[in-house]
Formats: sequence, structure tokens, C-alpha cells
Amino acid sequence: MKFTHTLKFQIGIALLALIALFSFFSMHTLKILDEQRTQGALLRLAGELQATAQHMAMQAMNYEKNTPQDSAAYTRDLRLYYQDLMNITGQFDDICAAFSSGDFQRQLEIHEPMNPVLSENTLDAAYELEDYWKKFMLDLDKVMGPDKMPHLADAAKLIVDRNPELLQKTRNLLKALDEDIQQRTRETNIIIRASFAVALIIAIGIMLWFYRQVLRPLSGSAEGFRQASAGNFSYRMPVTANNEIGFLALSFNQLSSRLNSLFKLTARLQEGSDLNETLEFVSHTFPELLPLDWVGVLFVSTDGQIQLERAYSDGVPEELGILHFPLKDTLLEQCLNSGEPLHIPDIQEVAQLSSSYRFLQVLTDRQRRDAIFLPVTSQSPIPGVLVFATRQAHAYGQEHTQLLSNLATVITLSFSRTLKLAEHARLAAIGQFVSDIAHEIRTPLATVSMALDYFENTELPEAAHKRLLLAEQEMARINRLLADILLYARPLTLKTESTDLCLILEKAITSRKPPAEKHKAAIALDCPEDTLPLHADPDRLLQIFLNLLGNAIEATTANSAVTIRVRSKDTDKVIQVDVTNRGDPIAPENLEYLFEPFFTTKANGTGLGLAIVRRLVQAHGGSVAVTSDTESGTTFTVRIPRML
Repeated sequence: MKFTHTLKFQIGIALLALIALFSFFSMHTLKILDEQRTQGALLRLAGELQATAQHMAMQAMNYEKNTPQDSAAYTRDLRLYYQDLMNITGQFDDICAAFSSGDFQRQLEIHEPMNPVLSENTLDAAYELEDYWKKFMLDLDKVMGPDKMPHLADAAKLIVDRNPELLQKTRNLLKALDEDIQQRTRETNIIIRASFAVALIIAIGIMLWFYRQVLRPLSGSAEGFRQASAGNFSYRMPVTANNEIGFLALSFNQLSSRLNSLFKLTARLQEGSDLNETLEFVSHTFPELLPLDWVGVLFVSTDGQIQLERAYSDGVPEELGILHFPLKDTLLEQCLNSGEPLHIPDIQEVAQLSSSYRFLQVLTDRQRRDAIFLPVTSQSPIPGVLVFATRQAHAYGQEHTQLLSNLATVITLSFSRTLKLAEHARLAAIGQFVSDIAHEIRTPLATVSMALDYFENTELPEAAHKRLLLAEQEMARINRLLADILLYARPLTLKTESTDLCLILEKAITSRKPPAEKHKAAIALDCPEDTLPLHADPDRLLQIFLNLLGNAIEATTANSAVTIRVRSKDTDKVIQVDVTNRGDPIAPENLEYLFEPFFTTKANGTGLGLAIVRRLVQAHGGSVAVTSDTESGTTFTVRIPRML
């Protein structure tokens, strides 16, 4: 963006124009005020000329009427009338000279210089008055004679005779000056009106520019942010200017596009899209956010290699065949270990640095020059790398890397969820398969069991009888294993009702009394009478505590007690049951695996008992945990909310 296109520059120019306009009007106003003051002073001086001429004529007429009759009276008039006449003529002479020269400094008694420009008519009147005044003074000097004994009577007669013409000359000057002032006033009014019109046009132009370039785009920006705040990320601001607001609109549109793509991706994943659909969506949507014409995903296999699972080129699936590479000492391994996006600005150049960079060579063969590796490790059942690539070298800038860094968590979590959905689907299929196999196995097992029952009633040698008992025990173990497998693999449904937990626990204790007596273990139940009922499946609850109680009896030492303690938690919202035995503590390294399927420390265990317990407890919205040490023994804690 050019500096001249920025609002900073344009608004600065507009402000400078307004300042210049204000300065012009201020200076012009000061000039007008100064001219008005000057014009007033000139009119006052012209008025003084006229008043001085009239005063001189009145004094002369008074002297003619009262001519002195003796020397004493003449002496008095010489002291008064003559002195006043000299003062008047001197004053008139100064003002007249000021008009003809244009220098009024002394007459106006001001500190700043005042040299007004007089029009030609005013100057002609001033010159005419000055010429006449000089002649008048010459004639007056001749008539008066010597200064010591001037002829005042003759002087008065001359003044009276010549005064009308002198007054006319002063009136001509005053009239010319007045006409000059009126003309200047008219010109000033025209200039003021024209200046005001120009200023008004400039101000309206600035307002219109400000509205079009600032206010209207800002209104559009406000609408864009309103739409975005309402969740409409498909809204796009109109880009109407090449300035900061236009850049803001472009940035908003880019951000909105990215958020829209991200939400579409999230929605697609929430719909349960498989990996292929998700990758296809990324290949079609992400080119709006960054340069992208190839996207693929690689997953780490159990043999320490990494395999290219899916890839899309220019939005269509790419047939790659089976491509797997050693992971060790590769950039893919570096990306997975760091957990951060890795940018390869020039694939062709980097691929030549090491022979282990085989995947980069695959991208090079497909004419890709720039790539970003995004690790898919967070909460993912299978570690992997999502690869974004393009044909242009150095196409990805810092903003693209920053974008993927910001979106990395969401993208990896989304892909992890896709993988988890696929894994869950796979496990569900395995579960159904196992369930079907268990049903199929039960039929021949029933036949074998019938055969064993037949031999039970037949006399056999001692060695054969022992082998028969061993076979029956193993058959019972297989039946228990199949029953547990079916219970774990089948979809779980609950038949909930209001259930007395204390009664369920008493039934479990009654069922486990024979093995408890065999192990010489006492069972103590602490279940308060005011324990609130549960909304649960009583059969499933009984199964939970039969399993936990059976394990506790087997694990406890002889002549010790297994305790069951019931407590209400979180203001009776949750019921907690602790099943504790005083047997040998569980090894710390085994604690985290106790609830995993097929994990067992018993010689004849199936490894599904505690896994089934956890599944049943979680189906009730609860949780199960275990603690074990030498001082407190081993405690299984079951927490179940009272209401589902």
C-alpha cells in the first residue's frame, strides 16, 4: 500500500487543508479589521481637516467683527489670535502633508507603522488640496507681513475670502476618501462571500470524502463484525478502498474464511467422517487459507516405519500404492518429537541433504517444492504427520506457518477424533466378531462337557480320573472366560429402577460367604440405615460388587476382614462404596493396568473381571479407582451418582 493511499496521509492532508483554510480566514479577518481601523483613522483625519478649516474661518470672522482699536488690544490679539492661527495652520499643514505623502505615523500617534494605500481619486484630491493650501499660505504670509507686527486684520480678511474654496477642497478630499472606503468595503464583501463559498465547498468536499472513505467503510466493517459475532463466518466485507480500512476488510475476510473453513472441518468431523472424507475436505477447503495443491497423511506403524496412508493432489485422490519409509533420522521423526509444525521451504534442495529423506524425494518426484509438516500426536491412538505441500518453492510465508501453528491443536485433535472413531469402529467390529466366535465355541464346548459328564459316572483308573478332573476345571474356566467375553463385548443396556444399595451389598455378601469361610476371612458391612436409594440396575450393581468382593476375599490374608463401607458424597448426589482388604499390596507398576482387558496377575484369571466392573460402573455414570499400600491395604472405590 502506497503511503499516499493511507488514511493517515489523506486525513493529514484534510486536516492541513482545514488548518490552512482557518489560517487564511483568520489572517483575512485580521487584515479586514486592520483596514477598517485604518479607514476610520483616515476619515477622522479628513474630518479634522474640515473642522480645522471651519475653525480658522470662524476665528477670522470673529476678528473682523472685533478689530482692536488701540495698541493694548492689538497686543492682546497678537498674543491670542495670532498664536491660535499659527497652531491651526500648522496642524492643517501636517495633516495635508500626511495625505499627500501617505505617512500618517505622527498624526495618528501610533506605535506600529501605518501606510495605507490611497486610491488615485483620493490622492488627486489630496494633491489638489495641498497645492491650494501652499498657495493659500504664501498669500497669507504676504498679507501678514513681519512676524513681530503681523497684519492680523488683513490676514483675517484673506482667510474669510479664501475659506469657502479651502473648505470645498477638504470636502472633495473627504468625499473621495469616503468613496474609496465604500469601494474597498464592497470589494471586501465580495472577497468574504467568495472565500466563504470556497471554504464551504472545501468543507463539504472533505465531509463527503470522509463519509465515503471512512464512515461508510467503517459501517460495513461494523456489520461484518456483527455478523461474525453472530456466528456467520461466511459473511465477507466489501473492499472499497486501498487504505487501512480496506486492509482491515481484507484481513477480516481472510480471518472469516479461515474460521469458516475451521468450523466446517469441525462440523464434518463431528458428523463422524472417516479419514478419507476428512482429507478430501481439507484438500478442497484449505486452499482458501494457504497455497495448497497436495495434502497427505502418514501414520507410524508398530515396526518403527511410517506409511503414507492417504493423499490428495489438486483435490482428487492420488494413487500412490504402498509407500512406507524408515522413521529414524528423518524430518518426520523430528516433527513428531518436537510436536510443532515443521516448514521445508525448498523440498528439492533439502531432499539432497540426506538419503534418509525418502519421503521428501517422493514429493520432489511429484513436482512439489514447499511443504509444512503438522504432527498428529495429541490424544491420537496412532501418531502421524499431516503434510501440506505446493508446487511453488518458498510459497509458505511466516503468516501461513503461524496460521497452522495456531490451528495445530484443533486440527490434530480433529484428526485424532477421526482416528479414534475409526479405532472405535474397528474395536466394535472386533467385539462383534468375538461375540460371534464365543457363541460358535459354546456349542462344541457343550458337547465336550456332556462327554466329560459321561466319563464322570464311569469307573476310571486313578490317573485317568485326575486328568478328567483337570479337564472339567479347564472346561469351567473356558466357560467363565466365554461368559466374561460375551459380557464385555455385547452392547450394554441397563434396566434402571429405585434400588436399595444396602440390600444389594447384603446379597453380595451372602453369595460370597462360602469362599470367605474357606479363606477364613470375615466380611464387615458399614451401610448406614439412612443411605438414600440409587436409580440403577440392581442386577448390574450386584455383579459389580460380587466381582469386587470375590477379588478382595482372594487377596486378603487369613483371619483378616474385608470391609465394605458406604458413604454419601457431594450432598447426597453421589454414593461412594469402599471395598478394602488387608492382603499384600498391589505392585505400583500394575495399578494403572488393573482395569485393562485381559490384564491379570492370577494364574487362572481371565483378565476381564475388573474391566467389566469399570464398564458397568461407567455405564451408571460413575467411576472406579484403586489405592494400595502396606498400611491401609487395598481399597477399590466405586462412586455412582444417585440419578442417571
